[in-house]
Amino acid sequence: MTPEQLTTDLKSLLLQKDFRPVQQPEDTPVFDLYIRIENPVCCVLAVQPHDSDEHREDVAAFAESLQKQLPQIQCTQLICLYLTIGPEPLAEVRPLADTDRMGNLHHIAWHYATDTQTLQVADGSPDKLMGIEKLLRMAATGEELPKDTLREDTTGKRPVVTFTIFAICAALLLYGMVTGQNEFLWERFSVSRETVLGLGQYYRLITAMFFHGSIMHLAANSIYLFYFGSRAELLLGKVRYVLLYLISGICGGLCSVFLGHYASIGASGAIFGLLGAMLILTREKGSRYTGMNYATMILLAFTALAMGFLDVGVDNWAHLGGFLSGALVFFLMFHAKE
Repeated sequence: MTPEQLTTDLKSLLLQKDFRPVQQPEDTPVFDLYIRIENPVCCVLAVQPHDSDEHREDVAAFAESLQKQLPQIQCTQLICLYLTIGPEPLAEVRPLADTDRMGNLHHIAWHYATDTQTLQVADGSPDKLMGIEKLLRMAATGEELPKDTLREDTTGKRPVVTFTIFAICAALLLYGMVTGQNEFLWERFSVSRETVLGLGQYYRLITAMFFHGSIMHLAANSIYLFYFGSRAELLLGKVRYVLLYLISGICGGLCSVFLGHYASIGASGAIFGLLGAMLILTREKGSRYTGMNYATMILLAFTALAMGFLDVGVDNWAHLGGFLSGALVFFLMFHAKE
């Protein structure tokens, strides 16, 4: 495989992993530039399909110009990887530039020899960065990223199931408020150890996820439902989305039954299942579908789970059970063969 062909194959894999190409002026030297942001880190990758040093200064200059814009993209650290690709190994891989004065720009240099399929790194440079080393070896051996079963074209499609779930929850809450039967509905359809295990009323594992204790309870769940549920439905399709939602809610209810100490209602288990699913999606596909990078999603998930422990009356076991089951179910769906 020639260095030029490897560069082309690597580009295809990088784009699938949320590395975004940088548009360059026509008079810019020929090398490929990519950016990937994982707050608080911004990664710049420069790929040059030969082992010449003639463009090192151009890459370093681009990195230094981007360094000044870090506050605008909410990043504090910039990593610049200069990757050259040639037929033979080099006697020495030199760093792109010295450490910058501000201390937040880190230069890394790699060289990949196509004849020997070996990766060389400069002294002090890591040999792993955001999975680029794996993509490089995959491109060199002709491997492709595993196929997923997500819908690529969601144009014109509407999250009908998500709207339906919200409508059912809102209608049941409104009915209880208008008729004054909220307490009766809570007792009749909530989930608890006594009712599920003691009385064998397993239907409560499903009914509980459609009832809410207040408008604020429904509103808080609906924010996550519309943001993450809409995306999950369009990508998975209605049937798999319903399965994801119900399994997450049921698993959350089961955790509440076996580990909780009081009756509970709400769609939180299913909602946290959607959050877990979107965390896995972001890990696999980057910010392409969720609008958030992986680091941000981890922070959001941690914050959402932790906030439950700061309030009284929150069923944290249902949150945790739904989150873990949703992540697992989505992972299996994502990698399932069509």
